[in-house]
Amino acid sequence: MSLVLVADDEPAVREVLSQVVEDLGHDVIQARDGEEAWHLARARRPNLIVTDHMMPRLSGLDLCRRLRGDEVLGGVPIILLSAVLPHGAPEAYAFLHKPFEITEFEGLIRKALAQAPRPKPLEGASAMEVLGDWVAQGFARPLSTARADVERLRAGGPGDLATLDSLGAQVRTLETLTRDFQEAAHLAARVVTLEPVQVDLGARLRQVLDTVRAELPAVRWRAELPEKAVELRCDPARVQRMVSALLLEAGRRSGEVQVELEPAAVTVTLRVRTQGPTLTDEERHRLFEPFRPEGAGGGGLGLYIASELARLHGGGLSAESTNERGTTFSVVLPRG
Repeated sequence: MSLVLVADDEPAVREVLSQVVEDLGHDVIQARDGEEAWHLARARRPNLIVTDHMMPRLSGLDLCRRLRGDEVLGGVPIILLSAVLPHGAPEAYAFLHKPFEITEFEGLIRKALAQAPRPKPLEGASAMEVLGDWVAQGFARPLSTARADVERLRAGGPGDLATLDSLGAQVRTLETLTRDFQEAAHLAARVVTLEPVQVDLGARLRQVLDTVRAELPAVRWRAELPEKAVELRCDPARVQRMVSALLLEAGRRSGEVQVELEPAAVTVTLRVRTQGPTLTDEERHRLFEPFRPEGAGGGGLGLYIASELARLHGGGLSAESTNERGTTFSVVLPRG
């Protein structure tokens, strides 16, 4: 199984191409423009990149040139699609002129992946050392606080409820870090298997909201959920984990969070709106990267976990950020 990045600004085309790749037995990550494709490629290191040429912010041709100049991604094969370029580009591994036959596209996917080199390893420290450093940094602060609280408890005697509350919060932080790291490791290793059944997504969402409200009582939560059941075929435990991770991340970013659930004929869309600071394009592209230190557009694993679980269900998680409306996270899941 390989990881394929599909970049196209037309949602319908992007979905068709992605479905073809998935039908061939491979995982897919999607980008809506060339700039997003560049950031995703650097974060996820795909085995193959499929890109349209005419896209906003960074064209497919410019993306090819930028990738070819990168030390890590320079050997990744690129399939360039275009209706305006007559002969493609030398920077691309292969070129398809639009419109093209799906069978031709499938053949190129198989050929490109058969010849694709393995992604280069991280320079310097090994991947396990990087993960180990990240875990150590994540545990350092809450552990230090917990130790100090224990010392104060010993010195203060019984009745120090404030310190006990602080200690409990630090322990919960450690529990969350441990759970998130385990989940992220399983997702990164692609060993998570779904067990889909028919569920009422609205009811599941209400359960998660009750739990998150108790955990983040200072946040003002507003929910607009349909009164009727929203039927969805999914893995209930994984979907609840996805929703919980997303809501907790949103609540930590903003003092006010609005949750909306919009069912359609073949999809369900969950929107989570926050009133926090507007994100730059760089920050938005880094939101779903795992193991990114705090202050670098990330700091937690919640959004990565939510994004990967949405992808496993055949859907996706995206973020939009504007001065007028803050940041909106949208999860789209197929109902079938």
